[in-house]
Amino acid sequence: MIWKNELKVENLIKLSWLNKIFGKKQEENIEETKMSLKDVEDFIVNKLKKESEPLEESTKRQARKEYENLQQIASRMQNQLNLLKQAPYSGRNDAIIIRKAVGSRKSFVNKMEILIRQIQSPIEDDITSILDFHNETAGLINITNAKTVREYAFLKELFKDEGKKILETFHQIIEIDKKLGNIIKKFKKSNIELLEAKEIATEALKLTEELEHKNKIDELSNILKKTENKNKKIENELKKLLDSNEWKNFLEMKKTREQMIINLQNKRSDFIELIAKVEKPLKKYRWSIKNKILDDYIQQSFESILSEDSKGEIFISIIKKIKIDVSEGKMNLKNKDKFLTIIEKMIEDNSIEKMLVEYSKLSEDLKNQEKRLILEKIPKRKSDLESEINRLKVEIEEIENEEKRVQNQIKTIQADTKQKIKELEDLLNKITNKKILLKAN
Repeated sequence: MIWKNELKVENLIKLSWLNKIFGKKQEENIEETKMSLKDVEDFIVNKLKKESEPLEESTKRQARKEYENLQQIASRMQNQLNLLKQAPYSGRNDAIIIRKAVGSRKSFVNKMEILIRQIQSPIEDDITSILDFHNETAGLINITNAKTVREYAFLKELFKDEGKKILETFHQIIEIDKKLGNIIKKFKKSNIELLEAKEIATEALKLTEELEHKNKIDELSNILKKTENKNKKIENELKKLLDSNEWKNFLEMKKTREQMIINLQNKRSDFIELIAKVEKPLKKYRWSIKNKILDDYIQQSFESILSEDSKGEIFISIIKKIKIDVSEGKMNLKNKDKFLTIIEKMIEDNSIEKMLVEYSKLSEDLKNQEKRLILEKIPKRKSDLESEINRLKVEIEEIENEEKRVQNQIKTIQADTKQKIKELEDLLNKITNKKILLKAN
């Protein structure tokens, strides 16, 4: 908030009845002036023009001369940079040197051209504009000097002549800017308090502008609130989904599938247990006949049995032959009667066929159940909602961290602004011999 430019003056006379009785002299009138930071800048610029006009004119003439010298040198450097950009690099076979030098050339030219653009920037016909120009240029010279040292080291490997000329021109720019700085220093000595006040006012203004930008923390709060509301809405959607009959039906389908798998495992175990009872005669019979399906039964190759003997017919024919061989004494077995009883019961009950048929049916039912589960869309909906909730929680945490960071920055800026305003008030009180009350814009 910028205050009105009109200065508000209020005469304060502090005189108590005790002063009257004891004849204490009336205190001096204190002129109190309220100003904004912008008012201060305008006030200082006007005061500089008014109180240092003769010195300023001399300083401006000298400074403009050096400014024009900088323009000429900058133009010369631009021509040298153009020659550097077009310079060939033939005659060298080292690919690494060529690659580094060419890459450095591009970066080196970019940094120098940034400096040239700063030097060629226009200035107003007042000392403060020249002062600002020098500060910006001197700062950029230091940055350019620091950031191009390594690049020049590679660049001179291939472009020694072009690089040397640019370096010489760069040093000329440094020297001219130093002359400009010395001219300004002489001026600053006679206006040191005003210029110091202007510098502090500029810093304080920058801080208030930064604070105004940082105060957009309300936007972060709004974003956070919207994100939290969105997350809550999706959490409710997920809860609603998990409470729905559709989800309960899906869970029931999964439970049925799990029970089918258990039933299949049990059927397979029962089958293996049954075959184990006649394993010895099967192995003995194997020596007298070569039969793949017999090997499958002995090795418990269940999948092969299901594909080649789905009703157990081959198996039954084999154990019938074993029964005949055992009965006729062609196959000697310990516990002969026991095995005959088991074989007769297997043939009579048709247990192998029942097991294989039941297993096949359960397998088919399981496949169909799994197909139905795959077609169900509700698991994906649940997964999508959970993923979105997790994403939003991360986003909420990031916003909260950013909010804390900005709040800490605001506290720091507020403290710095308060300190700058106090320094500026003290300095202005000294310059104007008035009580200056400042308000940040």
